[in-house]
Amino acid sequence: MRNVKWAVISIIACFLFLYVLFGSICPVACLTGFPCPACGLTRAGISVLTLRFADAWELQPFIYPILLWLAAAAVQRYFCRRRRLSVWLKWAGAVLICGMVVFYAVSMYRYFPDRAPYLYHSDNLLQKIVIYRQLW
Repeated sequence: MRNVKWAVISIIACFLFLYVLFGSICPVACLTGFPCPACGLTRAGISVLTLRFADAWELQPFIYPILLWLAAAAVQRYFCRRRRLSVWLKWAGAVLICGMVVFYAVSMYRYFPDRAPYLYHSDNLLQKIVIYRQLW
């Protein structure tokens, strides 16, 4: 933990800065206003931690395979004492990411901009730049 202390502190500071400035911790949503493929994962993770499994599924169903993948990676790292992920775990991660992108595209088509987490964030950096340029 000592090796990553400053990285964790920096990430937390970045999230706090984004939340205070834009009302979201998602860098993609803060920059463009559009949700990213991972939007909803934080809320889904909190829902899992508070035992609201149906809410987690509704927000982002990929929370469950991601948790399984993280558990498998932790087992390899800390119980099997491997420094690198196995090939099958790398492939599973790649398939997981591809599945999230496909799910994102389908969900954006079905739900954008009427249902969380697929909402447009009008308070984004690009929108502020456009408004600023129009004032000039």
